[in-house]
Amino acid sequence: MAFGFGVGDIILLTTTLVNTIEDIQDAPKELQDLAERVGLSEETLESIEEELSHHAVAGNIPNIVRRKKRVKEVLKRMHDIVIKYRDSAGWVTPLNRIIYSVWDKREIAELVAKLAERIDDLTTFLLMQTWRSTNQMRPLIDQILTISRQEKGPINDQDPSEGRSSTHEPGSYKGTNNQTTVSDQIDEVQAVLEHVMQTEPPSSANLQPDQEDVSVEQELRNQLGQAGIGAPFTKALIEVIHKQRGQLAHPEDIDPISYTGGKSRLEVPKGWIMVVDSYNEGKTKNRDLASRAFSNITEVRSIIAQTYLELIRVWTVNNSGEWLFNRVESAGVQVETKFSRRCLKSRPKFLVKGDKAPESAALEAISGKKSYFKSEEKNDILARVAQHRSRGIDNWHFRKYEYILCLDRSVYETVMTLAKCCKKRYGDLPSYANLSKVILLKDLRLKDAAANLSADDTTRLVNSIKDGIKSFLDTEYHWKRPLLGIADGSFRTKQIVLSNFDIKLGSAEKEAALHEISTRTDCRIRVTDEKFDAQLLSITGRKEALSFASSLIKEAFIKGPH
Repeated sequence: MAFGFGVGDIILLTTTLVNTIEDIQDAPKELQDLAERVGLSEETLESIEEELSHHAVAGNIPNIVRRKKRVKEVLKRMHDIVIKYRDSAGWVTPLNRIIYSVWDKREIAELVAKLAERIDDLTTFLLMQTWRSTNQMRPLIDQILTISRQEKGPINDQDPSEGRSSTHEPGSYKGTNNQTTVSDQIDEVQAVLEHVMQTEPPSSANLQPDQEDVSVEQELRNQLGQAGIGAPFTKALIEVIHKQRGQLAHPEDIDPISYTGGKSRLEVPKGWIMVVDSYNEGKTKNRDLASRAFSNITEVRSIIAQTYLELIRVWTVNNSGEWLFNRVESAGVQVETKFSRRCLKSRPKFLVKGDKAPESAALEAISGKKSYFKSEEKNDILARVAQHRSRGIDNWHFRKYEYILCLDRSVYETVMTLAKCCKKRYGDLPSYANLSKVILLKDLRLKDAAANLSADDTTRLVNSIKDGIKSFLDTEYHWKRPLLGIADGSFRTKQIVLSNFDIKLGSAEKEAALHEISTRTDCRIRVTDEKFDAQLLSITGRKEALSFASSLIKEAFIKGPH
């Protein structure tokens, strides 16, 4: 053509326009995903900062602070993009969709990759700090050395027969017959790791926000190579780092914190549990507790299951001291969230609004007149659960809760659909590597019962839920029914909910205070999340010590008069 514009150019232009239109249509979803990534990354960074207070060596803190700053630079830019394109209601206007697709779509992809690299670098550095502070470094080096010898021979690049001068340098051989002892080899490698943790690369001082620092992995490769330590060992060390550092970036791995006798340690997580039904709210047509004839009883099944799990947990810890599991929640698969709305967009009438309070009568039904549940603990649990509101399933539930328990097959199938959607959208994020184990407890046949259940029907329903819960606990936790009631065991448990807005201490001060209270009262204090804006403190000890511990906690933590 006369103007130098051919068929190929038209095809290219058409393809570009089609792709641009598709990008514009995808803009709201991508921005929502971006918001999720920013939130997850900020949560991960907070977890790392919590770990820092336990494991960092003073001389290494500047390097960690520098790496945290690099992560925050990316988060700030991502946050700015989210704010720029979303209005006050969280929507993306048609014009902003176009601007986003033209100007910032490519930068977002680059930022996501950069964020992953910088978080990996920070967690690698902190992982090495953990090895050092918990005395794992030397045993780990010894283990890797043993594997390296079996696979490739000596760890050093130099032939042992060549020897070196009497002046020993990292990686040189010394000792009888020019053979380095195992202890000397461990010393060599540990010296290199210590050097990497304490030394700032020369290029770091003048870095711009968009420039990359020398990663810990690369610095390890460089320093180990300069020390004459062979590639087999370096490769094995990097593989160990890759395997372990993901655990350090999982916020769920540092919850709950257990305080015992003044010593703080991270309790081995045994999982969070969420019980899911169609809804998790309650309505009663007949409020007479004696008859317990509920309308829409199926809407409270998950709350009944949640309450029963809470009772069993306290029942067990009071008898044996064993804390079976951590946080327990309920959810309704038909209660709307942004995540479920996106994943179930083909079923718009399926979802309903949440934020409804559970019916108190439904909570009473779980324990009835059973003597082994009669206790202050039961009253505390019922009062606390009564403050909850109906909620749906969010994507983060699949990474935080170890178990999601379903009460009938249709609920189970919907939860599995949401799990697949979650894996598709967020599967590339490290914290989504292991999703919840979804279990069908029991396909309850009273799902379609009449609106008003008789007392016998209600009893059968509650017993059916109990049977499903006990079967789950037997399989997953090897739980055995305690011999004594909640109030008759060796210990008692007091639970206190502290609002994050009312706590007057910072995280470090809070931990120190819990140390002191645990020591003074000889009580076990466990801390877990409660809803979105509070923490649940479960204090277990002798009955006479609980009121004293409770008063000390309220005095230390709560603002204003107690």
